[in-house]
Amino acid sequence: MNLTKVSIITVVYNNVEYIKNAIQSVLSQDYLNIEYIVIDGNSNDGTISAIKEFEDQIDYFFSSSDKGIYDALNKGIEISTGEIIGILHSDDLFIDTKVVSEMVSKLQSEDAEFIFSDLIIVNPETKKIIRYYMANYFKPWMLRIGWVPPHPTVFMKKTIYDEFGDYSLDYEIASDFDYFLKIFYGRKIHWTYLNRITVVMGSKGVSNSGISNKILMAKEIRHSLKKNKVWSLSIFQLLRYFIRIFELLIKPKIKY
Repeated sequence: MNLTKVSIITVVYNNVEYIKNAIQSVLSQDYLNIEYIVIDGNSNDGTISAIKEFEDQIDYFFSSSDKGIYDALNKGIEISTGEIIGILHSDDLFIDTKVVSEMVSKLQSEDAEFIFSDLIIVNPETKKIIRYYMANYFKPWMLRIGWVPPHPTVFMKKTIYDEFGDYSLDYEIASDFDYFLKIFYGRKIHWTYLNRITVVMGSKGVSNSGISNKILMAKEIRHSLKKNKVWSLSIFQLLRYFIRIFELLIKPKIKY
């Protein structure tokens, strides 16, 4: 049986504390045709040595200076050879060994080109669940209020990247929003949703850290909406914070 090749991309910069966990969660997947790509931004804290412990199990690894997360992702996508691409950041984990196989199975059974699922945001020190990022109610119109499917759970056909190009380097933390806006308002995307939690996300990620980043996120979302000529009002962004409150209150009944 010929399994569709899936490329998983991890980008990292100075994250020696957690990079091994991310790598191990990819290597432990039960899907048997994964191309694993790790892109390092020229770390100087021991991250490179940590990655090299797994070098014989990683298909592509290189380290060089870059212009940030999205530049590194673009490099990984460019060298990938899989028909499907998933992204796992260095602070994150697949919640169990069946994530890739179940995502691919659902994507193919629905003849879709874009799939996402739920994630939990966890304090990596206390292991306490901070937020349950549910995605079952996503509709493309919600992009107008700045709400997107959780990027770390998304698997996409590489043909989408071929069609729509790279992540923009105009944004520090909202280029994934910009990309989803571009594709969903560019044409009708055949998407589907897997109803389960697939990713454990560390709470120290860039987009989750501090009020200044939340202000920057709102600013970049407004810029992207305007650039892509998608009508919205700044006040609409407040609606996604009502969703955020709901996600903070609800806690899933799971062990991880």
